[in-house]
Amino acid sequence: MKKALKITGKVLLWIFWIIVGLVIISAVTHNILKPMEKKKYIIGQTIKVDGKNMQTYVTGSGEKTIVLLSGLGTASPIIDFMPLAERLSEDYKVIILEYFGYGFSDTTKEERSNDNIVNEVRSALQELEIDGPYILMPHSISGVYAMYYAINYPDEVEAIIGIDESIPNQTKINKDSNMSPYLTLLNTFGIIRDITYLLPNADDGMNKNNYYSAEQVKINKMATAWNSVNVSVINEFNMVNANTKELYDMKYPNDLPVLTFLAKNSVDEDKEWITLHEEVISNSVIQKIKTLYGEHYLHWTNADNITQMTKEFITTYLN
Repeated sequence: MKKALKITGKVLLWIFWIIVGLVIISAVTHNILKPMEKKKYIIGQTIKVDGKNMQTYVTGSGEKTIVLLSGLGTASPIIDFMPLAERLSEDYKVIILEYFGYGFSDTTKEERSNDNIVNEVRSALQELEIDGPYILMPHSISGVYAMYYAINYPDEVEAIIGIDESIPNQTKINKDSNMSPYLTLLNTFGIIRDITYLLPNADDGMNKNNYYSAEQVKINKMATAWNSVNVSVINEFNMVNANTKELYDMKYPNDLPVLTFLAKNSVDEDKEWITLHEEVISNSVIQKIKTLYGEHYLHWTNADNITQMTKEFITTYLN
């Protein structure tokens, strides 16, 4: 019996050291490859905001400027929004900003408050030397930041066109649980990268309509390995309740044109989703809600519809 226990103990010890060795190899490989990949596949223009690198992408040359703002944890907003940006750029100047912790941008440990994020956006636009007022086009959580921006800096925001965007009062109904800061270890040790290698053909639905090239899909997978559960994203996730609470019961400014695209899937899954978006409307003459068939990342499958309806909205209410 003692001999059997001794053998079992040795086996467990060997297994432990094998796991430790694999984790070390994973971490070293990941942290060597990440900067090399970012340098090789970088897209857009790198600017300095608060002393850190922020990645941006500017296309088109129209009189109106649309600023695309991504959903929480989107691996690479530039890749994510590219098909939509290409279509919108035929008539408008289009800017994609990658928040800190996203895409090719640096991470930050600065609090991910509404005020900090909005002022980073403003600083980025100033650094790009592109004057407002801007049409903000937020997806998901960026709807909260867009509302904060419009309320606090009304002269800089010409309109908001949301893509299944978050609304402050949604956390009155369902508060989000905090993410553990220790999840950053999955990023540090390259575990997310390992998972993408183990599941190379996993499809998140991004390319249902073949909007994205094979190269773009590849970069998005790499960006998932770079950025998933990094310190900035976790801090932002853990600020959702506080950021939404800051705007509880707020409405859009009465003179601000707003167009909201809601995903049919979101409407079907959450019986309050339409009601929550109706609650922030202060002027139904210039603030509209449209429901499109699709899931939360509507622009993955509805870039053409969103572009056409955006153009009609701008022509009607902003010219």
